[in-house]
Amino acid sequence: MRHIIIGGSAAAISAVEAIRSVDQTSQIDLFSDEETPLFSRVLLPYYIAEELSKQLLNFRSLDFFDENNVIAHLGMRVQEISPDSKTIRTADKNHYEFDRLLIATGGLPIIPPIPGMDKEGASTLKTMADAERIYNFKAKKAVVIGAGSVGVEASISLKRRGLKVSLLEQLGQVLPTVFDEEASSIIRKSIEDRGIEVITGEKATAFKGNSHVTSVITATREIDCDMVVVAIGIRPATELAENAGIEVGSLKGIRVNDQMMTNIAGIYAAGDVAETYDIAHDMININAIWPCAVEQGHIAGLNMAGKESRYAGSVRMNSIGNFIGHPAISMGMIRAEAEKPGAEAGEEFQEIKKSTKDIYRKLILKSGRIAGAILVGQTQKAGVIGILLKKRVDVSNYIPILMSNSLNFMDVLPLIRRNADKFKEPEYKELMHAGL
Repeated sequence: MRHIIIGGSAAAISAVEAIRSVDQTSQIDLFSDEETPLFSRVLLPYYIAEELSKQLLNFRSLDFFDENNVIAHLGMRVQEISPDSKTIRTADKNHYEFDRLLIATGGLPIIPPIPGMDKEGASTLKTMADAERIYNFKAKKAVVIGAGSVGVEASISLKRRGLKVSLLEQLGQVLPTVFDEEASSIIRKSIEDRGIEVITGEKATAFKGNSHVTSVITATREIDCDMVVVAIGIRPATELAENAGIEVGSLKGIRVNDQMMTNIAGIYAAGDVAETYDIAHDMININAIWPCAVEQGHIAGLNMAGKESRYAGSVRMNSIGNFIGHPAISMGMIRAEAEKPGAEAGEEFQEIKKSTKDIYRKLILKSGRIAGAILVGQTQKAGVIGILLKKRVDVSNYIPILMSNSLNFMDVLPLIRRNADKFKEPEYKELMHAGL
């Protein structure tokens, strides 16, 4: 059996480990256009902030490929997939045959059509090359465009480096796809308390400067700067797949079944490039976060190695507390009202909220089951809520307990025991042992 994996991040490495857990001898060739191997993208802000060296960004040891008998082609871009001949063609014009192929190409940063985006001093933040470019810029003032997770973390990283930082978001709040308005207001204050200027409801229209950026223009102001970091999101990197006739869905990601296989037998996709079932929203979605990529890569790898496995689906979870100094987690839905128009007959959505000055807790219920949660300021036992969400346990009679600031695992133990049939045996035993 000959396996080819295109990509070198979470989904790809998880797939390698899954394959090797079943098959220790088949050939695995891994191709990544990144020259730096095995680094965690979610840690890049720590590198920019000079809090972690490049070596400490690794999520696996550098001998990983040797230990797992993987032929790693680093810095090598795959240019074509030929399903009929079961081959790929690389940038150096070499061809490689495969029996099973995994596309784990992740996402590409969205680059807005802003005049001046090509000026020196402007960069996205997705790759190690991006991080090194930002790290090495000699700058005193920075504007970060986009107040999602990457933008917020980039802002704080640059502030820690001693730069004057403005965070610009065209929507009306920070972290608009991660938290609701109440949670966002608490987080915004924490960001501003760090000395970062937060501007919402305004859009960058141009970057001024000759060869190097000197300011960002909006409809109402000009913000002086010598660095711009653009972090407005990513899109699935599907060009290779589309050119090969692999089906892409309505969300512009690769369509896969619950074995992570595409519409072409023997070709799989996982991670930020794939559309999968979203448990919380009960629909197909792209949950482009690290843990989901790891889960999907694992399922894909097992199936590639011949061990049939099925993906139950993903739940989007976001945690931003490490950077803002104020613990904050969201999972699944963040606004029930956005879901009601598409709700099926008989489905009822309910929002339960509890807040003090710096603590905010919210549950979204869908017919008595948790479909989303936001925890700010006090995130202990978020794992319990996440488990109940994933397993679709009816929590109707446990709302006061789940909303309590002193939520204890033992309080929900009877509920979990009554729903033991929803857990796999090893899962249930581990849950009982750990007590979350």
